[in-house]
Amino acid sequence: FYQSLMNEGAQGAWLTSNPYTSEFHPPTVIFAYFVWLGKLSSLLHLSFAVTYQVLRILLSIIFLPLIFYFLYFIKAPYPKLTYFFFLFAAPLMHKIPDGAKFITTPYMYWWTAVDPIRRAAYLPHHMLAGILLIMIILLLLNFIKNQKPYLVFLAMLLSIPLTLVHPPSMLILLITLPASGIVFFLQNYKKIKGDFFKNNYQMFLYLMLFWVINIILVYVIASQGNSSVIWSKPFNWEKGQQFPLIQELPFAFGMLLPLALLGIVKLLRNNKFRDTFLVSWFIFPLLLIPFARQMGISNVRLIQGIPYLTLAILGSYGIIFLENLISSSKIIPTIIKSAGSKKINFNFPIVRICVCVIFIIFTYPTLAWSIKSQIQEYWPIFGNVYLDNRLNNVFDFINNNFPSKTITLSTFYTGNYLPAFTHTTSFIGHDGYTYNMEDK
Repeated sequence: FYQSLMNEGAQGAWLTSNPYTSEFHPPTVIFAYFVWLGKLSSLLHLSFAVTYQVLRILLSIIFLPLIFYFLYFIKAPYPKLTYFFFLFAAPLMHKIPDGAKFITTPYMYWWTAVDPIRRAAYLPHHMLAGILLIMIILLLLNFIKNQKPYLVFLAMLLSIPLTLVHPPSMLILLITLPASGIVFFLQNYKKIKGDFFKNNYQMFLYLMLFWVINIILVYVIASQGNSSVIWSKPFNWEKGQQFPLIQELPFAFGMLLPLALLGIVKLLRNNKFRDTFLVSWFIFPLLLIPFARQMGISNVRLIQGIPYLTLAILGSYGIIFLENLISSSKIIPTIIKSAGSKKINFNFPIVRICVCVIFIIFTYPTLAWSIKSQIQEYWPIFGNVYLDNRLNNVFDFINNNFPSKTITLSTFYTGNYLPAFTHTTSFIGHDGYTYNMEDK
């Protein structure tokens, strides 16, 4: 699908047309960035597949160090350990029926973003969205600290490509900002004096401006689904994609979740906006999962705000919670007491060591399964990896003999490939984008 949009860009388009349905429809800005990427691919004389994969790798190279910087910026505890958790956090394994036998798979194995190996070089627009989301949050947290308005305006500028590329990421930020503000106010309402709002009204005004402008941007992108009945198809298909998150997501977060819950308790005690924001970033999108259908989105969109980052941060705070609990406990082995000392001043690396050992024990099976699974995926000569030369010959014949935008009837399989390798439009070829597919 993405390569078919790149093909449109290489042929001169600037907006997206749906190449998988025969009905007339107006172009849209949805996925237009893949159309523009096709122009770049054509300019560099690279195949669409190579351009797509190179972009995945380049964006990952930017995204992963940016996360490391973010951890130091927010002064996350044990930043290197937190980064380790972020990189390798993985679902727990369980058995599921497979015909007459049971097989062992990770929870939520059907969603790529929970796999630590696959998500390291995820879909390029998801990787770009992660980069933009982190940069916007860095700017907003810096603004709240220093109250320099230009930081908000920079965040607004970055919000435009973020909303265009991946509206769910912006939606999660729009959920988090007011939620964290309300929780922070409830935490501190007894301490807030009459001049608090007077002294901070500009800060609230700029944040409100940021929120309102981006609500409008998200609405504009979402309204593209009402531009024609053709574009309503993918939006309706999206709404129907409701997965068993409530049943599986707690186990997909793996062994870090109990630590994260302790971390939430610790952070909420701090009464600092940064800490409240981190907690809200993790919790409030999850609380809206049961209402995703009413919101008109797939429920997995509510876990696309880099949840394993907040999970790792909260998990590290959970370790501090345990260390503080142990250090304040009266039940401490005498072997770690300082001889003759009335006050114990003892660092507890043993807690971190134990957590790391448990983390590796529970994570390694999932990592091994992922590598094995990916090898098995590409071991057979699948048609979607190794195209038959006869099919390539057909593509060449079509490009040389058929006019542009010729509506072409083929099998569903071939119809999926035609727009990516030819200048034709498929009568049928994609579950989510072929209008009236059942009747066709």
